[in-house]
Amino acid sequence: MAENSGLFTLDSAQAYLSAEPEMTVESLSGRLHTVSDGTVRTIFVEGDSSVIAFDTFGTPGRARAYRNAIAATVPDKPIASIVYSHDHLDHAGFALDLAPGAQVIADELCARVIKLRGARGQAQPTRVIRGPENTLTVDGVDLVLLNPGPTHGSGNLAAWFAPEKVLFSSDTIIASAKYGFMPDYHFRNLITYLRDFLALEWDRFVPGRYELTDRAGFERGIEFIEAVMTACQQAFVNFVPIWAYEPMKAFCIEQLADRFGDLEGFEDHVGQMAIRIVHHYLMGGWGLEDAETPGVLLAGLVTL
Repeated sequence: MAENSGLFTLDSAQAYLSAEPEMTVESLSGRLHTVSDGTVRTIFVEGDSSVIAFDTFGTPGRARAYRNAIAATVPDKPIASIVYSHDHLDHAGFALDLAPGAQVIADELCARVIKLRGARGQAQPTRVIRGPENTLTVDGVDLVLLNPGPTHGSGNLAAWFAPEKVLFSSDTIIASAKYGFMPDYHFRNLITYLRDFLALEWDRFVPGRYELTDRAGFERGIEFIEAVMTACQQAFVNFVPIWAYEPMKAFCIEQLADRFGDLEGFEDHVGQMAIRIVHHYLMGGWGLEDAETPGVLLAGLVTL
C-alpha cells in the first residue's frame, strides 16, 4: 500500500485513501480561514512567516487537497504548525501527508492516545499542552486553545479567536441534525460544557462538519440534543424496543418533528442519534467516557 494507511489493512482501500476532493475555502478575516471538503470542516491561520493548520482531514489524499487549498489561499508560506482538535483519524490522522516537518500541538490526553494507537500517517504531537485553557503565540498569532472537558474524542481542543469573534470546536455541535452522535460523544457533561462556550464573546461558530452557524444556531443545537435525550428516556417509559433502530427512529420523529423537523438531516439521522444516546442511559456509556474524569484512563500509564 503506497499511501499512509491509518488503520486500514486492505490494498483495496488505496482509491479511498488517494482521492483528492475539491476543497472550498472561505475567509473569516484577513488571517483566519475555514476550509471544507463538503463534509469535514476545519480552519487555518496565516502567521508572520507560515501557516498554522488545524487538523489534517481523514486521508492522505484529503490532507494533500487541504495543503493545496492552503497554498492557493496563502501562497509562499509553508505549513509550519498543526493543531490537533482531538485524536480521531478522520480529522487529524495524516499530518505526515499534510506537512511532515511541522510541529504538532495537541492536548496531553490526545497525545497519549495517539502514541498508543500508532496509526500510520498520524504524527505524534511535538508540543503537548495541559489544562482547560492555554494561550500560545505561534508565529505571531495568539491562539487561545480551550479544553472544556470531555465532549468529543480524546483531549478535545476548541479555538477562540476573540478579535474575529469566531469559535471553532471540531465535531462538537452543528446547526443541523446530520451528525448522528456515534460513540465519540461523551454525554454526562456534554451540555454543561457546550453552554460554557456561550460565556465567551463570539458571533460565528465553525463546527467540524458541514456549515457555519451563529450563536442562535449553536443554542438551538444544544436544545436539539437535550430534546433527543428526553425523547430517549420517554422511549424507556413507553417500552419502545430501545435496541431496534426503526422503532426508536419512529418514536423520536413522532416526539420531535414539530420542533426540530426542519433541521437538515433530521429524519435520516435522529434514529442513529437515539440508539447512541440509549447507551448513555442503559449502560452509562461505553466505559469511562461518561465518568466525571475520563482522563484518568491513561493518567500516568503512557509517557510522552
